[in-house]
Amino acid sequence: MTTPPTPNRSADRADVVHDRLREAILAAELRPNHRLVEKEIADWLEVSRTPVREALFRLVQEGLVVQRKGWVVRDHTPAEILEIMEARAGVEAHAAFLAAQRITEAALTRLEELIETMEDDSVSRLKLNELNNVFHDIITEAATNTVVAQLHRRTKINYWNLNQPVVFTPADDEIVNTQHRQLVTSLRAGDGETAARVAREHVENTARIIRAALGLR
Repeated sequence: MTTPPTPNRSADRADVVHDRLREAILAAELRPNHRLVEKEIADWLEVSRTPVREALFRLVQEGLVVQRKGWVVRDHTPAEILEIMEARAGVEAHAAFLAAQRITEAALTRLEELIETMEDDSVSRLKLNELNNVFHDIITEAATNTVVAQLHRRTKINYWNLNQPVVFTPADDEIVNTQHRQLVTSLRAGDGETAARVAREHVENTARIIRAALGLR
């Protein structure tokens, strides 16, 4: 019998560190220009510095961290964020197109529950952003395409953490809520073309709000 390969525990630890740091950056726990010190992170996550360094290199490749006399959380310019949003529109549209044929009843039910929670006026903006991320992650997972999932992760960004605040008006929120419901309706109907169109319009609407907040054309 062939001896099974020994698990690469260092790689496993690097995955854990990467996911935790990435989550902290996207949730604005670690804000732009925050200095990331290897030893501090290693102590925080109770690992050695090797998986921390591996994770940081991966975050550099993903555009979330830069090397500038050490490791620093990247501060994206407004123009860079708009470029990412342009790419994200295509990624989310195709994820929705695929998900329309593959999504499960359990996932659809969860999406409907999230919509109900997000439409509650008592939910804070920070919590709303978190729930919105979960909503779109579920759709991407339902697409069951690893490349699309990777691109989705690559184009995720905490645009609400810009130096110039991005403010959603009640009218903007109403559009977002309507699009969420249209998206779930089309997914439940297995209508990939409509799901893709709504998903693209949804991201483009957010890009419009960002442009207005930043005074960009």
